Amino acid sequence: MWLRASLVVLIISSFSSFADEVHVAGAYSTDQLRGVRAGYRVTNLPIEMPTWLGSPSLHLEAALNHWQDSDNTADNITAFTISPILSWQIAGAERPLYVEAGIGGSYFDKTQIANRRLSTQFQFEDRVSLSWQYSQSSNARIALGYTHYSNADIKRPNDGLDFLWVSWVLPF
Repeated sequence: MWLRASLVVLIISSFSSFADEVHVAGAYSTDQLRGVRAGYRVTNLPIEMPTWLGSPSLHLEAALNHWQDSDNTADNITAFTISPILSWQIAGAERPLYVEAGIGGSYFDKTQIANRRLSTQFQFEDRVSLSWQYSQSSNARIALGYTHYSNADIKRPNDGLDFLWVSWVLPF
């Protein structure tokens, strides 16, 4: 798994010239799945959000995920995800705290891992997180979040996947 995770990070970092931020995350699910996520985010989109939404920032994020069954490390699954993300600053001026949410699409390389049956390779990614800029001298952040993957009952069974994750975000 670590070889694949390193490859994921290397591939994503090669796209960094197109992005404003890169991130690396570790994820775990109560279904005994563990994994990594590496991605990039474009933050300077020329779209202004309506004030009735609370004036969030809109970002576009792409990521590569790889998870494996903790009980059977040969059982793994990989997904490519692209998602718009809304980000609201909720506290702090010097070291801000953000709430982020997004719904996007994912393409999985297969439709089953462990006892979870997804039925379709296309899945929606729903996510929410807290992101904190921990230093005044750096724009780097730590984020803690929850992500759910599901095909919205396009086809059954629709077991879905749920992950808790922590990530390190590096803007440049």
